[in-house]
Amino acid sequence: MIDSKDIRDKKSNSLIDEFDRLDSASSAEVETLLQDEENADFAKAILSYRQARMKQRLAQPDLKREWLDFCAEQTIHEPSHSHTVLYRNIFYTISSVAAVILIVFLVAHWGGDQADQMLAFEANNAPKTIMIGNQDDDLEPIKDEQSATGILLSQSKADFSKVRIINGKNAMKTITTPRGKDYEVVLSDGTEVLLNADSKLTFPVHFSGENRTVKLTGEAYFKVTKNKHCPFIVQTDKVATKVYGTEFNLKAYPHSGVNVTLISGSVAVHSEGQEVMLKPGQNAELNSNHEFDVTTVDTECYTQWKDGYFYFDNVPLIEVVRDLGRWYNINIEIRDNSLMSYRLHFIASRKSSVKEFVDNLNVFNYLSVVQKGNRLIIEKKEK
Repeated sequence: MIDSKDIRDKKSNSLIDEFDRLDSASSAEVETLLQDEENADFAKAILSYRQARMKQRLAQPDLKREWLDFCAEQTIHEPSHSHTVLYRNIFYTISSVAAVILIVFLVAHWGGDQADQMLAFEANNAPKTIMIGNQDDDLEPIKDEQSATGILLSQSKADFSKVRIINGKNAMKTITTPRGKDYEVVLSDGTEVLLNADSKLTFPVHFSGENRTVKLTGEAYFKVTKNKHCPFIVQTDKVATKVYGTEFNLKAYPHSGVNVTLISGSVAVHSEGQEVMLKPGQNAELNSNHEFDVTTVDTECYTQWKDGYFYFDNVPLIEVVRDLGRWYNINIEIRDNSLMSYRLHFIASRKSSVKEFVDNLNVFNYLSVVQKGNRLIIEKKEK
């Protein structure tokens, strides 16, 4: 049990350690820590420090561009008049629902009178299993097996690092993940790839030639085996990322922005004749003008998914619901589109149920979220 007196006597760095482990604490412990009159001040001070530290390094997203990009994908009414920009007080909270830490900042309101409601994310009926095949049209569920060529398959990982080429054949493979699951792939050169939900990776069973080229749709974290004589290239619909040995995250879902986030080493990102070089801690985003915006970021905001967490910092609501939709495969309807402009800081375990998310979101004064079957309805909370 967390002892309030012991916590008050700890130094600030010890308090930070206490908050780092809150997601493993029980609901009663979390509530005791936050509701204690003296201890709550310490808790809020540490939260303020940690969030300020994260926000200091983040670039301000282009809200208007986010909205226009989203409208291009939807059927909505034309705006009739504009709103002024409002800045809302930042507020903090930690919910007591098990396994969830949720901190939401509603920090800005951008206007444009939008339609009264829209389906912000749509569920699908795609297979709920990891699929593998030689081409997109012959995919089948992965089975636990080891092939004669050395390919080792399981429900958690596909390992091609010990593959043997027979009769000179070097087939291409495609692996897809369903919504709600990630999957690890080890390529023939030892490169490790973690595929996020609703993603597809196409690659040769064995690398040969001057380049190691793979194709990605969706999101993946790459830990590339170093080979200065044979660059590793990840192709998407809009960009190509060239590396020799490094760790980086690449997010390139259809109808969404493209982000390349470098953790270590160096990468060159190409698109339509442009090239930018990234240093560790930088993110390259392809904007609506097909140019790269390179910024220094908190890389955890882009990579926490691989450790089992949603982590959004100052992110538009539309991007949040897209990621939640991909994980839970649920329809998400926004009935007051002024909410699209809210920026959220959102941390939660991906093991949480949809009901836990609904319960936590409804803690806040600004949001009303109702689950009806496989649909979430988001509205402004009536005062």
